[in-house]
Amino acid sequence: MPSPAPSSTTTHAAKPGAVVSEWHCSGRRSAWQEEHLTQAMIELPLTGMDMRSIRGQQTVVDVGTAVLHGADESFALASPTARPRRSTSIALDGELLGAMAPDFTPGVVRTSARTALLQQRLRRQGADPLARDELGLMLVDSVMADARLQAGARAGIPSLSPAWRRLADELGQCMAVGFDQALSLEQLARSCGTSPFHASRVYRRVTGLSMHRQLNRLRLREALFRLPEMRGRLTELALDLGFSSHSHFSSAFRAEFGRAPSALG
Repeated sequence: MPSPAPSSTTTHAAKPGAVVSEWHCSGRRSAWQEEHLTQAMIELPLTGMDMRSIRGQQTVVDVGTAVLHGADESFALASPTARPRRSTSIALDGELLGAMAPDFTPGVVRTSARTALLQQRLRRQGADPLARDELGLMLVDSVMADARLQAGARAGIPSLSPAWRRLADELGQCMAVGFDQALSLEQLARSCGTSPFHASRVYRRVTGLSMHRQLNRLRLREALFRLPEMRGRLTELALDLGFSSHSHFSSAFRAEFGRAPSALG
């Protein structure tokens, strides 16, 4: 995956039609620049955030999203923060894409808890090639299910103004950069030059989520992907990510993923 800062890629699994890799960038602020991929790809961030413009649609890419890139298509990328970035990437050839996802449409989608758990299972899977191959395909299938669900939901929503979409993106960017801080509605609204009421209304209308829900999603996804390195240090992890206590974190984690963090660490 191209990047404006030094990066490295590790291939985890290869199978007919797909290559699963983990991509890492050391992090650097950067202005918009054009990138190009020759093969269709699904990118699932593990940490960090950036901005993408795909087919003229600008949006935030964070740990709660998946990016669908089309084959032989250009897109633009910008990084408003120097926070390091890491992603799972799945490159797909035309035959597999046609079989699994004939409706593959480039863009950014919010990922479900099921997708996040499959992504984490794939990262932790041992050397068994069959298990890795199956998990990789299950992950692709789950991302596409997320994309279809959201496409159906958007179809019933009246067209929203570009100004509202821009404000929702600005609010999303503020949360993606500062999710580990104690953010208030007033603070988020002020940073985007609007009122708390308008910020809350617009974000919910554009995304279908409250800002509180989105902030928790970001914190919990980051927690999920950091669990292996924080085994036995869950209180430290909880406080690092903005939760008030170990019990607050554990309760929110169980509500999101259906199991305690200690069961996945």
